[in-house]
Amino acid sequence: MNVQLPFLFILALAAWFIVRNLRLRWWAVASLVLLGFYLADTSAAPLIDNTTHNGVDVINKTTTK
Repeated sequence: MNVQLPFLFILALAAWFIVRNLRLRWWAVASLVLLGFYLADTSAAPLIDNTTHNGVDVINKTTTK
């Protein structure tokens, strides 16, 4: 049986656990999300994207040579 969850739901659940257990404030989480959006518009975005894709490939063991 395969269960498919939207990635946004998993991120929201992770954010809720982090705020709940690490006692972060919601404004801190919101500012980190906003920082992520601002980083996506910088020259570092391709490097972040490439690193993220490589990390997912390593975890999923789907690297191609």
